[in-house]
Amino acid sequence: MIQNNKELERYVFVGILCAQGIIIGLFEQSFPPIFAFAPGAKLGLTNIITLLALIILPFRDCLLLTFLRVTITALISGGVSTFIYAATGAFLSLFLMKLFLFAYPKFVSLIGVSVIGGVSHNFGQLLIASLIAQSKYLLLYLPILTLSGIIAGILVGTGVSYLLRYVKALSFVQKNLLINRKVN
Repeated sequence: MIQNNKELERYVFVGILCAQGIIIGLFEQSFPPIFAFAPGAKLGLTNIITLLALIILPFRDCLLLTFLRVTITALISGGVSTFIYAATGAFLSLFLMKLFLFAYPKFVSLIGVSVIGGVSHNFGQLLIASLIAQSKYLLLYLPILTLSGIIAGILVGTGVSYLLRYVKALSFVQKNLLINRKVN
């Protein structure tokens, strides 16, 4: 149950980010693969939302956001298999980006954190695919997906670095950033 206005603001913000992530994800799915050398690979523009959330919100809200975004997107555009692949990549990416954010900005940039997210997302999806197909040969696709994850991570990280300046201007975000700095 919502106890105060700050908590309500946070949940509304999570809902807005979730809606944006779903729309971006559906929009991205409507285009053919961008990387000719990696069929099926996408830019992963929803990671913009995930990385912004990791910077701004408590981690439990990021978990909720990721779960809701992946579930609703899978219900709209796919099914159980879509959910399994998306959830594996999204949660592995989420946990590793959170881990590397502890080193930000002293040892790693937002672009570096985003590259970790892009590569780990692809790795998670490839790993679950090889487990489902019971074929280790699918892992031969790893170098190509790693390259596409690096490229996508650089683009997403650059976008987040640009957008963060504007998002930090929101009064809710300023309050939350102060709270998160004290916790971390």
